[in-house]
Amino acid sequence: MSAAVISRLLRAPSDIAASCREDRDTRAIALASLGAIALGSAVFGGVIGSFRGGEQILYAAIKVPLAMLITLALSAPALHALAAVLGRPRPMRSVIALALASAGRSSLVLLAFAPVLWLLIDLGLGYHASSVVAWLAYAVAGLAALGVLVRGIGAGPGRVLTAIAFMAVFFAVGGQAAWILRPYLGRPSEKTVPFLRAREGSFSDALVRSFRSALGIYDDGCPPHADDYRYGYPSPHEEGAAGDGPAEGER
Repeated sequence: MSAAVISRLLRAPSDIAASCREDRDTRAIALASLGAIALGSAVFGGVIGSFRGGEQILYAAIKVPLAMLITLALSAPALHALAAVLGRPRPMRSVIALALASAGRSSLVLLAFAPVLWLLIDLGLGYHASSVVAWLAYAVAGLAALGVLVRGIGAGPGRVLTAIAFMAVFFAVGGQAAWILRPYLGRPSEKTVPFLRAREGSFSDALVRSFRSALGIYDDGCPPHADDYRYGYPSPHEEGAAGDGPAEGER
């Protein structure tokens, strides 16, 4: 991992984007970005897993960078195709370097947020609050990645459309990859946390359910109790009549 490239990712993302656009230093940028992804996202994942502790730290440290790499592997060819269709053809190596640089910069942002999240968890931040803080960190990291990506696409016709199309593909693929590899925090009600949870639908299904729940619409007609929601426990209908078992689909 080149310290010079990492420094450019942090201090001069526009220079990195220009190098990718002009097909310069793509190998060095790709390798350094891979190192940044491995380090930054693994550390951030480990911090997320520290909410539960134990093996969950290792699990999350593996799954966060894995989800990112899976997303990049599936999304980079889409970016290459979209750019070509919209009149912005680029060599595949340039597109891959740009995608890796975007993810590398976002991973460095996650690395910067990791000590803050770790401190908050150590001070007793709850399950849902920890999820929100992690989501906010991802949002800021995503904006950092988007800045590199848009600069790398370059000025001219089709720039905005290419960026929007790629973001849509990246969001869909990344969301599904993250959904398949969950859990990351680990619910407090679970006695043991598996490496992978049962599929239980898709990422889009989860978005629809979350949106309906936010509107007070529960598909099974049973909203969570306030105390259960506050501490991250599933609602009584999920736990069964006795109220002490794992949620359906997590056994």
